Amino acid sequence: MTRGLRLYLRSRRVPVAVAGSAGAVALVVAAWSSMMDRAGVPAGLAVLTTAMAAAPFGPTLAGPDPALDRTAALPWPPRRAAHLVACCIVVAALLLAARPFGADFGPVWVVLRNTAGLIGVIGLGAAVAGARAAWQVPVAWAALAAFMAAPGGPRWRHAALWMVQEPGNRIATVTAATLLVAGVAAYAIRVGPQVAPVEATMDQ
Repeated sequence: MTRGLRLYLRSRRVPVAVAGSAGAVALVVAAWSSMMDRAGVPAGLAVLTTAMAAAPFGPTLAGPDPALDRTAALPWPPRRAAHLVACCIVVAALLLAARPFGADFGPVWVVLRNTAGLIGVIGLGAAVAGARAAWQVPVAWAALAAFMAAPGGPRWRHAALWMVQEPGNRIATVTAATLLVAGVAAYAIRVGPQVAPVEATMDQ
């Protein structure tokens, strides 16, 4: 089982993704702690950092051979769901681990909420457009939220800008939870448009 897990992680380029995610967080932490004398990171920057930390995991949501994924002896949906949840845990852990180094990306609940929602969007992206393009929508959404980082307003704004809402905002919490559940379900069932074996070989 351990050997199989190692092979799975290597085939999905998970170690590279973890390194990229940790590097994105470390870069922000280093810049923030060197320029500011307070640990609290603004909501907009915190959201962007979360998106940058989550983005490297998009390509890990598909293996090098789509045909092999479809013909595997073991069922893929549970493993895909576990993969996406594990991505969420890793990203949240990296963000929370930055606190002792001079960068606080917000209350624990906000970090978990934003990470879960963005990972859910990545899962939806992988199901609809494929793993390679899965990072684009969450990063663009986070950039928009960061640019318009102002909590409050009508309910539709709470849902659209859920990433920058206060910790106790119910609409933001429900939105993030819905995105996570939808992303996990969609990714567990399907990973992007079906491609011919020749096209898959050319993409590698």
